[in-house]
Parts: sequence; structure tokens; C-alpha cells
Amino acid sequence: GRAAPLLSELENGDQVEIVRASGQTPPAAWETAVVTGKAKADIRRATRAAVKAQYSGLGKQILTRAFERAEKPFSDEKLKAALPRLARGNIEDVLAAVGRGEMLSSDVVRAVYPDFRITQSAGAGADGSAGWFELASGENLRFKLAQPPSGGSIPIRGLQGDLPVRFAPDGGAVPGDRIVGILTPGEGITIYPIQSQALAAYDDQPERWLDVRWDIDERHRSRFPAQLSVSVINEPGALAEVAKVIGDSDANIDNIKMASKSPDFRDMSIDIEVWDLKHLNAVLSELRAKPIVSRADRVNG
Repeated sequence: GRAAPLLSELENGDQVEIVRASGQTPPAAWETAVVTGKAKADIRRATRAAVKAQYSGLGKQILTRAFERAEKPFSDEKLKAALPRLARGNIEDVLAAVGRGEMLSSDVVRAVYPDFRITQSAGAGADGSAGWFELASGENLRFKLAQPPSGGSIPIRGLQGDLPVRFAPDGGAVPGDRIVGILTPGEGITIYPIQSQALAAYDDQPERWLDVRWDIDERHRSRFPAQLSVSVINEPGALAEVAKVIGDSDANIDNIKMASKSPDFRDMSIDIEVWDLKHLNAVLSELRAKPIVSRADRVNG
């Protein structure tokens, strides 16, 4: 007759009502909370099935776009006929392998159409447009494939989820940035802001690029990583004043490194966490307004 925390230990004689949701998957973290071996095994099995389904859905969209770029028809029947050449037992295994980055979409196209030669130049968009960069903005830790060919967007849950999605080092990405995802075999998806210089390394690998967008949910706001490069006049109290500006702006300092020191100026590399791009720009404006600050810029790795 009263609500209790999920992790409450039961005593003999307790009567419990379990409220279930249809189609729900237990979080993987529940495995550490349950007691019986059967419950642990069921949670592991459900988690594996849910993750595979996410990878399969992602792989299906990647392949659909790959075949569209190749101007070749795509269907489950054609893919099934190519299974021996792909060394996979069923269609879902192929889709999951593509979604995990273990198999290139271009290899699947060639397996289905052995005489086909991919001639598309790097840098063309997933839909044949000039690029992948017509992306929406938002504010949450979930990502979805932008403008999917069919069936709606697949939610790719961010740092707290089961499908590996992480932010690029040296700068990160914040809501409001236009972003792109890079699929890495065995590691998952790395989210880069569109202005990241690191993206140049993937110009010749179009099959690894994914259109992604932020999925807004104001009920569960999260802070996101960004990196600042700040140069201040080299005098006592400079670091304290910079830290105060950032704190007063409702941003969180994660790490500070003194990048270089000269007789007149001191350069700092500051990792901070902000709500979104507007918040980040406000922090930069406050820093630049201080007489002690010579320069304040965002780092785009």
C-alpha cells in the first residue's frame, strides 16, 4: 500500500505490486541489483537483444543510403541471396555488423552486385546532396539519424546508453552545434561538431559518416563538454578571476591546464561543461569582457 524504492530488499510476508510497461527493456545496470542467477541471465539476454536490435536498425539505414548512393535497388531478398559472400548466417547479422562498424556498407553493395564499382567521390552527401551538414539543433543527450529513408528515426542513446555514442575529444559538442557522427568499428559512434578539424581525416571514408541531430527533451537537461583556450595577463589572482567568471555564469569547470607561460601572459586550456551553445557563447562573452583576459576562444579539435 505504499511506494518503495526499486532496490528495496524484500522480507518474508511482503506483498508487492509490480507495475510493468509493454515493450520495455530492463536497463543493463539492473543486473547488479537482482539476486537470482535466472534474473541476471534474463537481463543480460534482454540487453543483448535490445543492443543488437539498435545496431540492426542503424545498419539498415546505413545500407539503405549506401544503395541509394550506388543507384542500386535494395531489398531483404537481394541481401539474403548475398549472405554466403558476406559470411553471415542471416540478414539481421549483416545489419548488426554494419551498424557496429564491423562491415563496410560498400562491401555489402559489392556482395549484392559483384560487378558494381563505387565511383562516388568523397564528400558527397548521404542523400546525394553537397554534404552531410544540413542538420537540426536541439538540447539532449540522445541522437537520432536525421531524415531517415523510412520507418522514422532510430534513437541512439548517448553517453548513458547501451549503444556506444561518445563525444570527440579536444572540444566536444554542445546542443546548438551542427553535428556529424563517425562510425568506428568496435567502438561505436563519435559525435563531432561540424567545424571540427578532425573530420578532415575521414574525407575519403564516406561510408562512416552519419547524419545525426540533437533530440530535445527539456525535462532531462544535461551539461555537455566544451574546451576553452584563454590567455590572461600574468599577474596574481588571474586564475581565480577566470574561475569566478565561469562559476558565476553557471558553467562547470572540469579541468584546467596551463598551456604556456611567458613573462607577460599565461595561456590556459580549460575543460568546462555547459547547457548549450548559447550558454557557451555567454561564458566566452563574460570572459572577454574582463580587462585581465587578453583572449578567450572555443577549441575546435
